[in-house]
Amino acid sequence: MKQIRVLRYLLIIPACIPLLLSSCTPRQGEDPVALYDEASRLYRQKKYSAALENYNKGLAVDTLKGFAPRAIDALYRKSGIEFLTGEYREAFNTFTVIERHAGAGLPDSLHTALALNRSRMYSELGFFGKAASVMGSLRRPDPWQRIDQAGLWLNARDFRQASQIYSELSASEDPAIRIAALSGLLDCSLASPELGLDPPEKYSGRIAAISGRVMKLEAPAEVRIKALRIAARSLEQLEKDRPNASFLLFRALAIAQQANLPRLVQILQYESNAIIVQKPDAYRGVIEYYGQKNMPYARVAALYMLGRSPELTADERIDALKSGLAACQYYGIPATATSYVKMEKEAANQLNDLLIANGRYFELFEVSEQERILELQRELQANISGFQLPAGHEALQNEIIELTREISGLLQRKITMTEEGTGFELAAPADMAIRKKRGRLIELEAEAAKIDPSVSSRLQPSPVTLRTIQKSLKPDQALLKMFIRDTLSTALLISNREMQIVALPAPGAQVREQLASFRKTLAGSGVDASATLAGDPQRLWLTDALLQSISDKLSGYRHLVFVSDQPVPYHLLGRSRMLGRDKKISFLVSSNEAVIYAGQSTAKGQVPGVAFFDASNPELAGIHKMFHPADRVFMLWKPMNAQELNDLKTSMSGALKTDDSGSAFLNRLSSASGATSKSGWLWISSYGID
Repeated sequence: MKQIRVLRYLLIIPACIPLLLSSCTPRQGEDPVALYDEASRLYRQKKYSAALENYNKGLAVDTLKGFAPRAIDALYRKSGIEFLTGEYREAFNTFTVIERHAGAGLPDSLHTALALNRSRMYSELGFFGKAASVMGSLRRPDPWQRIDQAGLWLNARDFRQASQIYSELSASEDPAIRIAALSGLLDCSLASPELGLDPPEKYSGRIAAISGRVMKLEAPAEVRIKALRIAARSLEQLEKDRPNASFLLFRALAIAQQANLPRLVQILQYESNAIIVQKPDAYRGVIEYYGQKNMPYARVAALYMLGRSPELTADERIDALKSGLAACQYYGIPATATSYVKMEKEAANQLNDLLIANGRYFELFEVSEQERILELQRELQANISGFQLPAGHEALQNEIIELTREISGLLQRKITMTEEGTGFELAAPADMAIRKKRGRLIELEAEAAKIDPSVSSRLQPSPVTLRTIQKSLKPDQALLKMFIRDTLSTALLISNREMQIVALPAPGAQVREQLASFRKTLAGSGVDASATLAGDPQRLWLTDALLQSISDKLSGYRHLVFVSDQPVPYHLLGRSRMLGRDKKISFLVSSNEAVIYAGQSTAKGQVPGVAFFDASNPELAGIHKMFHPADRVFMLWKPMNAQELNDLKTSMSGALKTDDSGSAFLNRLSSASGATSKSGWLWISSYGID
């Protein structure tokens, strides 16, 4: 499974790195050897925190006059525990201290072990390029380590460096290495045609030609299975080669069964069934096994695939998909696990379609909120460096950021175990560390809530009920939850006095097509665009498709909040007049946000922050609003230069100083005079509930 997205934060390692032993003041007469021995004993008992404490105490004594080999060995063992328990910052610091004081003098075996752990930790955090660079520091890398390095460059989207390594290894005499390298070249060819590699079909033919030699190879079963799984994942991307991918996985399954590798057998039972066969009983069997063996992500994947089985009834498919979604609620899928994220989104789309088709609208709302919360959690983890507390609380803020990163890395570690089919001995320590870090994070968020009461709901968002939303809305507000699906589309109108369900006449595929055309028109519109847009056929079509069925129900509301994962310039829709001229219009991607932001405002007399984001990336607007709830956030439907944005901010400053909302400002701007005012509001949507 490919991973190509990088977490958007910077891991900061100070230029001058201490041993983090400031709390371990050396005591007269303490014996570092005894402390190291005690640390080893505690490690064997899985008392990792106590073991680290003893290593730190021993090192505080042992390094007073320099770094002898004994201290370097203790640092190495300490870094191993930090790796095991997901203490990423401390581990990176320890790695740096070892490099500084041992450097080229490290034995090859120790240097390799440190580099592999360091690379893996960078990879778990989403720093694939850094992870690949660390792999490049290996003194004598074996071919599989070079394959792993190329895979990291591939995940970092540096296809040129990845393809160079794969090209070198594609001539290997070892069939397993060669098939893995050819698979990597197929991936690069698909992802980056501009590299000028051979077409993917040529690589797939070479993979098929050599696969028989891999199956007969005199090598450990695990090596043959690894090579066949890599090849199958690449072939699966080509529709005509899916049968070949399925065949390779069934052959890998036979090898695992013959070698008596029970965990790999269960993984391959799932993978071989998922491409073409899709037998429900095969999924049910592995679901039970994965639950028993602490393999939550494999279990989630199998539940999602069970929900796609054509042999099941609609109710059975719904139950399976809902179970998969529920299983994700505890762990969550980190942003780095792109293949699992893709699978989750596909499963969620199918579940929504099934619920709409069967008229199960209340379940549809609940499920859609669960889906969106999972996405919000991912986005929060990936962008946690943007979290801020008021000045003077930096230590608390930074610990929250660090714990969130570490939890995300450990979650990715659990996924990597299933993807690679190895390393399951790391599962129990990872679970222990996740529980501990989550407990500490809850404590810190409670402390932060004393400073900002909204912190807990923003950092740990949870699904909301219809009743909760109704209670949070003002009398003049209505929230419209839009489900724009490929076949059937639906709108839920929710206010503090009613809830209505309305079927929309157009399927989502047509909506997206017309919206794309209208967005091009909007992006290219001139200064006085009102008259041109009034008769625009795409705008009128979108009006009929999205508003015609509910327009008569909107008259009693002054402020409309549209909620959808598909951004639409709702303020521009309308037949006789555009909605944004008569009403305040806001946009959100989750109903949960309507509850979180209700009542959020800037202190009287202060001007709130203002932020602009491209409307094609509502997630970025949502994350900014989540971290800065009092800011006024806007989505742009037309590119604007710095001067235009500054002019907008200037025109907003007076109104926003009186604690005005973004949607109210745009509503007034629509009727203001002046060239900029006459059209400026057309290109902007307000994000939030304000």
